[in-house]
Formats: sequence, C-alpha cells, structure tokens
Amino acid sequence: MPRIHFVVEETAKIAYRTQASREGKSLGEWMRQAAEDRLAAARPRKFTVEELVRFNAECDARRSDRPEPDWEESKGVIAESRLAGLE
Repeated sequence: MPRIHFVVEETAKIAYRTQASREGKSLGEWMRQAAEDRLAAARPRKFTVEELVRFNAECDARRSDRPEPDWEESKGVIAESRLAGLE
C-alpha cells in the first residue's frame, strides 16, 4: 500500500495522536478518516429520489397558468432590480 508523508509541528502530531487515541483509532486510521471526510465534504451533494420528488412537487405548486411576461417586460424588471441594488 502506498504511503503519504507530510511535515507537521510536534505539537500538532501530539494533538492528532491524542485525539485518535480518544476515538480508539491509530494515528494513521484517524488521519485517513479525516482525509476521507474532507473529500466527502468537497464532493457535490447528490439528491435522494424523495428530495427530487418533493422539489418537483413544490415547483408544480408554484406554477401558474398565466403566460410568461414578454422579453421586454422581463428586461425592465431585471434593470429595476439592478438599480434598486445600487441604492
């Protein structure tokens, strides 16, 4: 199995080893878990089927049978919003 080596202050090493021991893990196991947790947190979150069904239902509930405004009207709303944000 490949190894990874990195430099840390002695105080950090002691803190890592102490925390690993508190959790009943070896330092290596604790460091691997910390790295995996960081990777998992950085990955885009996937939605569950239930979350997607709920989202679609909420979108359907907000939908109106009114026609969309024409593009000129939409551009006016966008411009007003930008100007309001500058005040």
